[in-house]
Amino acid sequence: MKQIKLMITVISFLGVAGCMSAQMVSSPKSGSAYAPVNERARGGVVKYLNDGADFVRNQRRDDAYKQMHDACNGPYKIDAEGSSAEGGGVINTGGTSFWTQSNYWYIKFSCA
Repeated sequence: MKQIKLMITVISFLGVAGCMSAQMVSSPKSGSAYAPVNERARGGVVKYLNDGADFVRNQRRDDAYKQMHDACNGPYKIDAEGSSAEGGGVINTGGTSFWTQSNYWYIKFSCA
């Protein structure tokens, strides 16, 4: 029973500490003085950890929306989205080890 509690605690900690917000993978603006005039037309990509409780995933998605809005200085549109498994970790509990995989949600967007 003690191992189960420890396992649940570790998994919960990893879920909360793993990624509390979205991450801009590719921004539609580089900030470079030498960027092309059509730089905003190429769009961008944002991702967030799609594991954990619903309210946590909803907060991450809301943060992704905010980052896309900020990157476009206003209106944007979602061009495509989908999941991808990446990374993870091994959790050791006593004599048992198990692998946890991280699932991310990617959103490709462009400025309107």
